[in-house]
Order: sequence, then C-alpha cells, then structure tokens
Amino acid sequence: MNRKKPASLHASDQPLLDLCLALKQSGCIVEDRYWENQIQTALLDIFNQSRKKTIERLLDYLSESDSETHDILLEHAETLSESCEWSSEGMHYDCVFVAIPVIAWTRFEIPLPMLDDTTQETLSSLVKQHIAARDVRIAIHPQVLSVDQMPRSFTGVFQWMKAITGRAFGEQARSTVALDDQPEEMQLMSDSRFVLAAFCTPKDQAVFRWQQAEAEHSQQRQICLDNWREAATPLFQKLLPACGLELMLPDAFYIANRQADKRIRFAAITAATQWLQTVFAVAPDAFRATVALYQDNALREIRIGFTLLQSHEIVYGCLWPVFPDELENQQLESINDFAQLDTLLEHLQNNGIRHITVLKEVLDGSSDVSDEPLFPNPAGELLPVMMPDTSEDPIGRFH
Repeated sequence: MNRKKPASLHASDQPLLDLCLALKQSGCIVEDRYWENQIQTALLDIFNQSRKKTIERLLDYLSESDSETHDILLEHAETLSESCEWSSEGMHYDCVFVAIPVIAWTRFEIPLPMLDDTTQETLSSLVKQHIAARDVRIAIHPQVLSVDQMPRSFTGVFQWMKAITGRAFGEQARSTVALDDQPEEMQLMSDSRFVLAAFCTPKDQAVFRWQQAEAEHSQQRQICLDNWREAATPLFQKLLPACGLELMLPDAFYIANRQADKRIRFAAITAATQWLQTVFAVAPDAFRATVALYQDNALREIRIGFTLLQSHEIVYGCLWPVFPDELENQQLESINDFAQLDTLLEHLQNNGIRHITVLKEVLDGSSDVSDEPLFPNPAGELLPVMMPDTSEDPIGRFH
C-alpha cells in the first residue's frame, strides 16, 4: 500500500522521510549501512543548502506519529551535524564538535567574557592534559557563550562545527561563525555557560583521553572529570567571578548540552536557597519547600515553591524539568513515579531546607493563564511568586 504523504510536510521532506522508514524496515546490518549512507548524503545536502527547518519539521511530525523513525532521524542528524571528516596535507582526520559546559550560580549577573589569546592557550593546554586524546588538534571559539547564543538548528550546529574545525587547521577564512548575538531571555541566578571547541584526531584514532586507558574503561570518564575539575576550576573562577561553579565533563555537543540541562536543576536550588538566606537574613531552616508534579495540556514537570514557615505566600520558585530518559519507560502519573524524587529531596536537605512538603496530588495547570510560572504552597494552591523588595539586589528571578 502506498504511503500517503503527510499534509503537514513539504514535498521536499518526503525523500528523507522515506530513507528513514527504509532503515527502520531493514533486516540486517549490511542493509542498515546502505540506508545509513543514503541518509548521510541527504542530510549533508540539507546542511550545505542551509535548509534549517527541514529536519526540525520532520522530527515534529514523527514525534506524534512514529517514535522509532523519529529516533533514527534524530540520531543521524545529531551525529552528522556535530562531526565530520577533514583532510589536510595528505592526512585524514575525524573531527568532533565539543562543548565545554560550566554550571554557574550567583546573586549577580553571570558574565559572558571573551577569551584572549593567553586564556585560549591556557584552556587548550588544560583540555589536552585532561580531556583530549594524544595527537588531537584543538581549536576553541574565543567567547564564553550562553544557551541563547548557541546554534539552535542542526544546520546551525553543522556550520559552527565546520567553521571552528577549520581553525584547527589554520583556515582562518573558514573560521567565522554567525554568533546568535541576542540578549539572554532573562537574567537567572543559575545558568549554564559553554566554550565550544573542535577536536580533530587522525582517522580512526581516539578522540578523548578516556578512550586510551588500558583498563577499567567504564570508570575513565569520572576520573577525567575529577582531574578536569581540579585543574580547570581556577581558570573559570577568573572568567566567571563572584559565581559558584561546577564544571561538567567536556563532550560531544549534544550530550554535553543534555547533561548541563540536567545538572542546572541542582544549581537552581542551591542558588535559590543562598539568595533567600541573603534577602531574608535567616537560616535556610526558616523556609519550607513544597514539591509537586505540575501538568497542563503540553507540559509535565516538578515545581518547587518556597515559603516562610508561618506563611503560604510563595517567595521563590524553582522549575525541575523531567527528561524522557528519566522516566524509565514509565508514564509519570504521580510524583511517586518520578525516579529522581529522592535525589531532589536530598539536594534540598543538603542546602539546609529541613521542612519539605511533597504533594501527592498532581497540580492541574490547564487553566493557567499567567505569564509567569505558578508554584505550589503547602495547601496545594498554585500561586505566583511574591518576592520581597530586592531593589538593592540585581537578580531576583526564578529558574
């Protein structure tokens, strides 16, 4: 039976969709490789033509109709946009677009500094010592970036990857990328910062240091992370002054971004409790945290409302997004289905919050028309944040 072309897709989207469906139907690895090569050719054509919406449009369609084919396309789009092969002086290289994430929190504005030549050299040296494999060429984009400044489409990631990779081989003419030079959507007390780089290794050789260990391979990432934090934290403390910092493991672009998105949730709680102590001039056990599962027509997440012990007025709120891979193939029908609930509660306690209320009922936000998020109080009400006067405090936003 002929497959009817979805009305929501453009005619130019259909060939790529057809190739992904063919790969899904493949019955052996040899056929897999054939279709994978065809998909690679199609994706590179899309990237080179700067057709920025094609892949995103297909993924949106498949997310509603065919999750398996969606994952096939997503995997290939990510892989091809964050890596490439490069030839220089008769040598062939495998190149990977790498993100170096830092989680930061502060009462003040988190900066976005430029990296001068000396700082780039220092950072490159630290990366070579603790993250990159031997014989890897490295090029670093000369600015610390926010999420809002990073490429947001697969085509954009591909263009940045190719441009920064060119710098690793001295091709300055190809090193210019169009920075998404727009202000952050809002100033937050906790946020992620990134340095972007290209790692280029001789063909079929290791890219990362943890690949070159002789034994205990599964433990090497943590060892590299521990060494990286010890060595690189002083440099980032100079780049991001007056900030609490947690360095994440530098890794390929998409996985590093995902890990930073998850970890920022912890920093948001730490920043919130420190800010509340400063503004109210009381110890953290003077506050209560109310934790609840919130859902509306399109969103499910954990929301945390902070109140003073003798009040139900929300003085601060934190959002804790729930990522699909954390659900362990289960539907999140109640907060007790959330596997990381104990981790969240433990982190609150580690930040001095001793009074915690966990609401069993799911809070329905389908009728929520507020421009700002609402947060739960101990009575199970969804309320806006009513922060105290912080006229002398430059930052006072929820995360």
